[in-house]
Amino acid sequence: MFRRGWTIVELLVSIAVVAILLSLLVPTLLRARDMGFRAVCANNLRQQNMAWQSYIQDNKDKFPASFEGIELHYGGVSYVGTSRIPVLAADRPINGHLADQIHTDVVSELSSLFHCPSDKGVFERDTTKPRLNVLGNASLYDTFGNSYRANRALFDSTYAGIDSLSRPLALHEIQTDTSRLLLTGDAGWFYATRAPGTADASLEASWHLRKDYGNFLAVDGSTRHVDFSNPAREFTLSPRPGLTSAD
Repeated sequence: MFRRGWTIVELLVSIAVVAILLSLLVPTLLRARDMGFRAVCANNLRQQNMAWQSYIQDNKDKFPASFEGIELHYGGVSYVGTSRIPVLAADRPINGHLADQIHTDVVSELSSLFHCPSDKGVFERDTTKPRLNVLGNASLYDTFGNSYRANRALFDSTYAGIDSLSRPLALHEIQTDTSRLLLTGDAGWFYATRAPGTADASLEASWHLRKDYGNFLAVDGSTRHVDFSNPAREFTLSPRPGLTSAD
């Protein structure tokens, strides 16, 4: 019995149909994956909040004192050995409030609380050429042991524009809405809020499909997914109205 094979036209039509279906399906799958990553990311920040609250309560309602790199080293992991085992870093302020005892040679499940699953690194903002990851194709978590960047204005009164003492702020000194005041969040908030023309403004850390969007943890413990490029509407970095942090 004669069997007719596929013609070139039929094959091309089939390929076109498959391509159309994939073009419709892939964005849906990407959005679904990002929603899952966003949920994990937000939960990480909620878990961090418990350590923040414990630290503040144990230190007379004050935030940690500022030191070089505190924005990324307030908590997180360091990497041990040639296999780069992620362990909670004993010298980072809030880590001691996540675990009763920190083991510097054992992988801790708590280390994942500082890793946003969408963390891809920090990229040049220029879109006229292939985007370059300035961390050498590494993520922030790979580089600093932490995907989340904290608000330095809470740790340094001089940076916050309050006085010249460079001291950590106490909760009672905050005069802005604590549900809007950013404590820490996806590192994209930092680059999206830099003054135009500065080196950091030429970078971005857009990890959740839309440019300059990400999760943040507010001082009151709430978390939200916001547009970091619009702080006036979505959140604030200043602990007091009208003050501008030094850059």
